[in-house]
Amino acid sequence: MDQGTIESAYAPFAAALREGGFEAPADGWPAELVAAHVSRNNDLISEVAERVVAGGQPTYDNGAAVDEAELRTFADRAGGLSGLAAFVEASARRLARAWGALDETSGGYMVPAVIVDSGRVVRDAPIALSSLIEGNVSFHLDMHLEQLKALRP
Repeated sequence: MDQGTIESAYAPFAAALREGGFEAPADGWPAELVAAHVSRNNDLISEVAERVVAGGQPTYDNGAAVDEAELRTFADRAGGLSGLAAFVEASARRLARAWGALDETSGGYMVPAVIVDSGRVVRDAPIALSSLIEGNVSFHLDMHLEQLKALRP
Protein backbone atom coordinates (compact mmCIF):
# COMPACT_ATOMS: atom_id res chain seq x y z
CA MET A 1 0.00 0.00 0.00
CA ASP A 2 1.24 3.48 -0.80
CA GLN A 3 -0.13 7.01 -0.59
CA GLY A 4 -1.50 6.96 -4.14
CA THR A 5 -3.28 3.68 -3.50
CA ILE A 6 -4.97 5.14 -0.44
CA GLU A 7 -6.17 8.26 -2.24
CA SER A 8 -7.39 6.37 -5.30
CA ALA A 9 -9.26 3.84 -3.15
CA TYR A 10 -11.67 6.60 -2.13
CA ALA A 11 -12.37 7.83 -5.68
CA PRO A 12 -15.30 5.43 -6.34
CA PHE A 13 -16.86 6.35 -3.00
CA ALA A 14 -16.61 10.08 -3.72
CA ALA A 15 -17.92 9.54 -7.27
CA ALA A 16 -20.93 7.64 -5.93
CA LEU A 17 -21.68 10.53 -3.57
CA ARG A 18 -21.51 13.06 -6.39
CA GLU A 19 -23.73 10.87 -8.56
CA GLY A 20 -26.36 10.77 -5.80
CA GLY A 21 -29.71 9.14 -6.35
CA PHE A 22 -29.89 7.55 -2.91
CA GLU A 23 -33.07 6.72 -1.06
CA ALA A 24 -33.46 6.98 2.69
CA PRO A 25 -33.24 3.51 4.20
CA ALA A 26 -36.03 2.09 6.33
CA ASP A 27 -33.37 1.20 8.88
CA GLY A 28 -29.80 2.45 9.21
CA TRP A 29 -27.92 5.49 8.02
CA PRO A 30 -28.77 7.55 4.95
CA ALA A 31 -26.00 8.29 2.44
CA GLU A 32 -25.11 11.56 4.16
CA LEU A 33 -24.33 9.83 7.46
CA VAL A 34 -22.40 7.03 5.77
CA ALA A 35 -20.24 9.66 4.03
CA ALA A 36 -19.79 11.69 7.21
CA HIS A 37 -18.74 8.52 9.02
CA VAL A 38 -16.14 7.60 6.39
CA SER A 39 -14.66 11.10 6.46
CA ARG A 40 -14.64 11.38 10.26
CA ASN A 41 -13.14 7.92 10.65
CA ASN A 42 -10.33 8.76 8.21
CA ASP A 43 -9.57 11.92 10.16
CA LEU A 44 -9.59 10.11 13.51
CA ILE A 45 -7.17 7.46 12.25
CA SER A 46 -4.99 10.14 10.65
CA GLU A 47 -4.85 11.98 13.96
CA VAL A 48 -3.73 8.80 15.71
CA ALA A 49 -0.99 8.24 13.11
CA GLU A 50 0.15 11.87 13.30
CA ARG A 51 0.42 11.63 17.08
CA VAL A 52 2.36 8.37 16.92
CA VAL A 53 4.81 9.83 14.38
CA ALA A 54 5.23 12.85 16.69
CA GLY A 55 6.09 10.52 19.58
CA GLY A 56 2.71 10.47 21.33
CA GLN A 57 0.75 7.54 22.69
CA PRO A 58 -2.79 7.94 21.36
CA THR A 59 -5.73 5.56 21.45
CA TYR A 60 -8.27 4.97 18.71
CA ASP A 61 -11.93 5.10 19.66
CA ASN A 62 -14.28 5.46 16.73
CA GLY A 63 -17.06 6.77 18.97
CA ALA A 64 -16.96 10.18 17.27
CA ALA A 65 -17.19 8.45 13.92
CA VAL A 66 -20.36 6.56 14.85
CA ASP A 67 -22.19 9.10 17.03
CA GLU A 68 -25.25 9.90 14.93
CA ALA A 69 -25.76 13.43 16.28
CA GLU A 70 -22.15 14.31 15.58
CA LEU A 71 -22.37 12.82 12.09
CA ARG A 72 -25.53 14.81 11.34
CA THR A 73 -23.80 18.03 12.38
CA PHE A 74 -20.80 17.14 10.21
CA ALA A 75 -23.04 16.29 7.22
CA ASP A 76 -25.01 19.52 7.61
CA ARG A 77 -21.76 21.51 7.66
CA ALA A 78 -20.71 19.85 4.39
CA GLY A 79 -23.81 21.16 2.66
CA GLY A 80 -24.87 18.06 0.76
CA LEU A 81 -23.44 15.05 -0.99
CA SER A 82 -21.01 17.00 -3.15
CA GLY A 83 -19.57 18.70 -0.09
CA LEU A 84 -19.33 15.36 1.67
CA ALA A 85 -17.50 13.91 -1.34
CA ALA A 86 -14.97 16.74 -1.04
CA PHE A 87 -14.59 16.05 2.70
CA VAL A 88 -14.05 12.33 2.01
CA GLU A 89 -11.37 13.15 -0.57
CA ALA A 90 -9.65 15.58 1.82
CA SER A 91 -9.70 13.00 4.60
CA ALA A 92 -8.28 10.38 2.21
CA ARG A 93 -5.41 12.75 1.33
CA ARG A 94 -4.74 13.30 5.04
CA LEU A 95 -4.79 9.55 5.67
CA ALA A 96 -2.41 9.00 2.75
CA ARG A 97 -0.01 11.62 4.15
CA ALA A 98 -0.21 10.00 7.58
CA TRP A 99 0.54 6.61 6.00
CA GLY A 100 3.50 8.09 4.16
CA ALA A 101 4.95 9.43 7.40
CA LEU A 102 5.00 5.99 9.02
CA ASP A 103 8.17 3.98 9.29
CA GLU A 104 8.57 0.40 10.45
CA THR A 105 8.48 1.38 14.11
CA SER A 106 5.54 3.78 13.97
CA GLY A 107 3.58 1.52 11.61
CA GLY A 108 3.99 -1.33 14.05
CA TYR A 109 2.91 0.77 17.02
CA MET A 110 0.15 -1.09 18.84
CA VAL A 111 -2.72 1.36 19.19
CA PRO A 112 -5.28 0.62 21.90
CA ALA A 113 -8.47 0.48 19.82
CA VAL A 114 -12.20 0.37 20.44
CA ILE A 115 -14.20 -0.17 17.25
CA VAL A 116 -17.99 -0.08 17.28
CA ASP A 117 -20.20 -1.24 14.41
CA SER A 118 -23.98 -0.89 14.53
CA GLY A 119 -23.85 -0.22 18.26
CA ARG A 120 -21.81 -3.35 18.93
CA VAL A 121 -18.16 -3.38 20.03
CA VAL A 122 -16.35 -5.45 17.41
CA ARG A 123 -12.84 -4.81 18.69
CA ASP A 124 -11.52 -3.71 22.05
CA ALA A 125 -7.86 -4.62 21.74
CA PRO A 126 -4.63 -3.11 20.47
CA ILE A 127 -3.96 -3.18 16.74
CA ALA A 128 -0.85 -2.27 14.76
CA LEU A 129 -1.30 1.22 13.34
CA SER A 130 -0.47 0.09 9.81
CA SER A 131 -3.09 -2.68 10.09
CA LEU A 132 -5.68 -0.19 11.33
CA ILE A 133 -5.06 2.00 8.28
CA GLU A 134 -5.00 -0.94 5.86
CA GLY A 135 -8.28 -2.30 7.22
CA ASN A 136 -9.86 1.12 7.01
CA VAL A 137 -8.80 1.60 3.38
CA SER A 138 -9.92 -1.88 2.34
CA PHE A 139 -12.58 -3.71 4.34
CA HIS A 140 -14.14 -0.67 6.00
CA LEU A 141 -14.27 1.44 2.85
CA ASP A 142 -15.57 -1.45 0.72
CA MET A 143 -18.31 -2.16 3.26
CA HIS A 144 -19.51 1.44 3.18
CA LEU A 145 -19.34 1.70 -0.61
CA GLU A 146 -21.62 -1.34 -0.79
CA GLN A 147 -23.85 0.32 1.80
CA LEU A 148 -24.13 3.39 -0.47
CA LYS A 149 -24.89 1.25 -3.52
CA ALA A 150 -27.65 -0.50 -1.60
CA LEU A 151 -29.34 2.87 -1.06
CA ARG A 152 -29.98 3.25 -4.78
CA PRO A 153 -33.38 2.24 -6.17
